Amino acid sequence: MATIQEVIFNLPNLFRPEKAKGWNRVILFDLQGQEPSQWTLTIQDSKATVEEGKTKEPKLVISGNSEHIVQMFTGEVPPMKLVNAKLLKMKGPMMDAIAFSGLWNLPKKG
Repeated sequence: MATIQEVIFNLPNLFRPEKAKGWNRVILFDLQGQEPSQWTLTIQDSKATVEEGKTKEPKLVISGNSEHIVQMFTGEVPPMKLVNAKLLKMKGPMMDAIAFSGLWNLPKKG
């Protein structure tokens, strides 16, 4: 299984800039589980960048176990399945959470 660092640093490759026009946000991944860590994802001018730690004040906070984030971004488990099962929590404006889920070109498994 991929590490959380590999998955987070791959996010700019999965990012769909055409879906983020005019949507500038700071998103914090606040993770527990096998690889507890914090990561700041900045979406600015249709570009996604990632930094380790909490480097800016986030508009949206995604919390849960690192392994669930890995499963989501590697296509093993659909994002809404993780959210509905309360394995991932999104704190912030609901519209931002919905927009966030459409920004990624996630691999499909199976």
